[in-house]
Amino acid sequence: MKYGLLVAGLGLMLGVTSCLDGGDNSTTVSYYEIVKKDALTGTYTSQMGYKVAPLNPQDLEDLPWASDYIQLYYSYDYGQDMSGGEIDANVYGYSLIREGQWLPQSPAEGDANAPISDVVLDSDNKPYDFFYKQDDIFLPIELFVRKEVDTNDLEQREAEMAQHEFALYYDADKDFSENGMTLYLRHKMLNVEEDDEFTQLSGGWWHFNIIDAMARYQEKYSKRPDKITISFEQNTKDVSYADNLVLEGKAELDYQKIVEFNEALSGSKGISKLLRGKR
Repeated sequence: MKYGLLVAGLGLMLGVTSCLDGGDNSTTVSYYEIVKKDALTGTYTSQMGYKVAPLNPQDLEDLPWASDYIQLYYSYDYGQDMSGGEIDANVYGYSLIREGQWLPQSPAEGDANAPISDVVLDSDNKPYDFFYKQDDIFLPIELFVRKEVDTNDLEQREAEMAQHEFALYYDADKDFSENGMTLYLRHKMLNVEEDDEFTQLSGGWWHFNIIDAMARYQEKYSKRPDKITISFEQNTKDVSYADNLVLEGKAELDYQKIVEFNEALSGSKGISKLLRGKR
């Protein structure tokens, strides 16, 4: 499953139809990105610095929030006044994000109890789709869930995802090199009953703050890494550790593009220019 298909499967589309791209002669465009929620103002801050103010905030009320971050699908009119650093937007979909852990050590045998199907960092996508600034990484993870879960039901899906924990491990002495760093992703399933059957393929977003790993890397090499490799236990058939099914999966990000993207943002002249350049 490619990243675009996974995103389509994770995103809950709202009943807003007037917000879509208005065509070649319209100033209305559609976009999706990971943003950070501001609980006080009800707005969402982009990593580009501007705030997204939903015109339909009621559609985002009472969500089962598990993180301060969310991926929003929205449209906006780039002919509007953006001088205040805020845009009015119609939100027509979202993907919820869960929080992962990090540990500054190599993973041990008891740190996981199930492999995963994939980490979908499709090379056709821009690396900053998976980052918020430079120290917060977001991983779209394919995994098997209990067969009875209705993944189209938000409450059931989020209850199931709460039973899956993820952590990133690293040993700075072993896993860092001049060219990049390797982070080891491990998966734990919680409250597993003997008769549970994990036969349904699904997925979700997990957020990891890797500021400590970045600090250690910069201590060693006086720069940020060129690339980040995510290593994980992969089984595309089920959740077992059968020897002939489990492989070491790897997903790689060109982190230098993240650095360049943030440098470009710091030198940008105004929100209007940024927004006109969005896809």
